[in-house]
Amino acid sequence: MNFEIHTDRKFSFERKPSPVPGDLRIGWRIPLTLLMLNYSRGKKASLAKLNLLNDALRSERSRNKLAKIISGETALIEWRMRVEPAFSRNVDLLTGGQLAEWMVANGKAAICLTDKGKEIAKKLEDDEESFVTEKAFLREFSSKITEGFVTQILLASKAPS
Repeated sequence: MNFEIHTDRKFSFERKPSPVPGDLRIGWRIPLTLLMLNYSRGKKASLAKLNLLNDALRSERSRNKLAKIISGETALIEWRMRVEPAFSRNVDLLTGGQLAEWMVANGKAAICLTDKGKEIAKKLEDDEESFVTEKAFLREFSSKITEGFVTQILLASKAPS
């Protein structure tokens, strides 16, 4: 909304776009989730694992903290699991766009890439200019972030302190 005020001197107020952090942008979040699933075993992951990865990939600080936990330098209990409402909408968009689908894996709700999702994830992986730091983190640590590891993190965060 714009406002004009007429006085001896003309001036106006114009609303300027507000910067939106990358993790709130759909154009950032959907491709990143496709990459998270692409790096997961069997191209599928539980919601808990996706939430963990989503949180870790949001900032360098989070990536470093999770890397230290994985390497054993930091205790599991140091991770504070966050569940972000915007991420749930992202999963809905992925399934609605037929890039991923719901399934049951080891008795847990999981999401897996469809053929269409795999095709797009491959293109993202091959693009050397996008998600450089995120892909580097996933390449290095995704095989260590198993569903068992995620369960350990969840149990550690439930432990009384």
